[in-house]
Amino acid sequence: MSDQKNNLDIQKQTLESKWGKEALSMGWSAIPTSLFFLQGALNMTPTTFNVLLHLIIHWWKPYDWPHPSQESIAVRMGVSSRTVQRSLKELENYGLLTKIRTSKDNPKYKGRNIYDMSLLVKSLNILTPDLNAKLNEK
Repeated sequence: MSDQKNNLDIQKQTLESKWGKEALSMGWSAIPTSLFFLQGALNMTPTTFNVLLHLIIHWWKPYDWPHPSQESIAVRMGVSSRTVQRSLKELENYGLLTKIRTSKDNPKYKGRNIYDMSLLVKSLNILTPDLNAKLNEK
């Protein structure tokens, strides 16, 4: 267990030396590099990619899918809620996420949608080996 704690301490120090303690005070998100490389192959516009990144920052635990409000994403991005809705629909149409509706009576979600990211994970795991091979050829 102490080796694991040591590794986490080293990672934290590395991140803090790179970004600074204050910048990390709200937390940080791990995002596979392949997602950036595959943005075009997955047909994501920059706006849709940005919406996806906003979903990812709300995804803290495996299978505890993110559920931010569309309005909060829109405010942070400086776009309309309708723009966010269109991007979420694109992600659904491309088979990268599944939107699960909830009731306003739901004590946890209170009517916010839940975004199942398992299709994105599956796509990245299928596409990344070929991408890796192509990048290593050069």
